[in-house]
Amino acid sequence: MGDTVNVSSEVYGKTLKTNQIFSAGSKISKRNGVTGKKILPYLMRQKKDKMKEMETQFSSDSQPPVPSPPRSRPFLNEQTLSISNNDPESFHCVMGPILVMAQLFGILPVSGILMPSPLQIKFVKFSIRTIYSAFISGMVLFMAILSIIHMIKIINSTTFEVQGGMVAATSGTIFYANCVMGLIIFFWLSSRWVTLQRDWRSMELFIDSNKMERPKLRWKLYLIAISILFVALIEHILSILVHVKKYDWSGKSDNATFPNFLEIYCTSSHAFILENLKYNLALGIFIFIVSKLATFTWNFTDVFIAMVATGLAERYKTLNKYVINSISKHRPIDWSGLREDYATLSFMVKKVDDDISPVILLSFVNNLYFICLQLLNGLSKSDEGIIGDIYFFESFLFLISRTMIVTLLTARIHDQSKVILPILFTCSTSTYDKEVNPPAGIVFRNSCGAREIR
Repeated sequence: MGDTVNVSSEVYGKTLKTNQIFSAGSKISKRNGVTGKKILPYLMRQKKDKMKEMETQFSSDSQPPVPSPPRSRPFLNEQTLSISNNDPESFHCVMGPILVMAQLFGILPVSGILMPSPLQIKFVKFSIRTIYSAFISGMVLFMAILSIIHMIKIINSTTFEVQGGMVAATSGTIFYANCVMGLIIFFWLSSRWVTLQRDWRSMELFIDSNKMERPKLRWKLYLIAISILFVALIEHILSILVHVKKYDWSGKSDNATFPNFLEIYCTSSHAFILENLKYNLALGIFIFIVSKLATFTWNFTDVFIAMVATGLAERYKTLNKYVINSISKHRPIDWSGLREDYATLSFMVKKVDDDISPVILLSFVNNLYFICLQLLNGLSKSDEGIIGDIYFFESFLFLISRTMIVTLLTARIHDQSKVILPILFTCSTSTYDKEVNPPAGIVFRNSCGAREIR
């Protein structure tokens, strides 16, 4: 009974220290931009304790010298995280090109995302990127305000009785309001993203110092992004074709011009805007551009969540693979180091959850609304022709599939964090030592009560 109390106290102490490390580290990073100074005192105390323990063993025993002390790894200090540390498979490097594309649409205005080290990432409140992002947000906000005015004017008791009345009254408002909120949340996330990326890279370096296989993130994250955005592009092209059925594609008539194409498209897809403003070519170009900005923001929200979730889940998967292979082959395991790795990764998940939880909430609420909207449209008789039918089924299947993918990928973090638990509890005597209990306790608490993304 006494041994159990001691082990539990040790587990609690280690977990509490790691929690304090990350919470204190974020404040330091915000003050001076150097993530490296976070937990050096903790590491030095740990290293001194280990050295004192070994000195006691050397002085008290007349036996031959014992093996070298457990490895002491640098953790989130300046020597670990430096500008020269560049791994093309690191999460920071993999996310760079995707975020550059997103910045063209005013999302996440931070600089240095293509630099080799997250130490070079900066968020400046008054810069070209932030001004551009604010300008894009203002354009989408203008459309959202016009949509809200339209909804207030026409929504009444008869709206629910007319076929398609509810859709016409609310769809534009929900779509553009969601995009405005998405841009605002990503702008809010920008300052946190700097600290988060530095902590993430430090976590990667700390776990990689265990000399285990590194996860291959590049092709997995790019496959997720390309797949979702490509299908979204097809869906949007079909949407445009549905709204320009009256356009003369043969080019034989005088109406086969781009201004006429734009007018037909805006009149069909954004009639709620033209009820408050008189159409002209400048307004048509404005509507066309803003609708594309809003569409990308909507789709990128899911891409962003899926990529972040995959990056965390792959880290758990790598640790699980290392332990499973070591136990199955009866190889010795540094359980002390493994405990630190799992604790570090678990608290990294909590930090990510704290920062991107508004994005997750927005994504699921928006997807739920449009799934219900498409179901409502499916119950109504359509006169859009074969292109309209193809667009409806493709759009509905895409919404369902995308929501399922994001849900499963985020839940995968929780599932991967529990894979190791039965293995630790059934560890053979040849590989078991007293350090098995702390990582088992960490994983068990995370699976029962942690706020991991699920």
